[in-house]
Amino acid sequence: MQGTTDEERLAIALVMKRLGQTMELIGWDKRLRDLTETDVTALIEEVLEGYGAEMSRIAAGSEVPF
Repeated sequence: MQGTTDEERLAIALVMKRLGQTMELIGWDKRLRDLTETDVTALIEEVLEGYGAEMSRIAAGSEVPF
């Protein structure tokens, strides 16, 4: 991502753990093209929910810049 902030990069890194846990349930040996709609939906939900949660957590610990 171009122009990503340090906070955004941190949130992305923290979301990777959630994705890994979801992939454990799906199975690491599955190819992307073999994922079901349910599998893909689960991955997308983990990214969206995880990223939002991590950004909120990071923001809560930051000072307002004005």
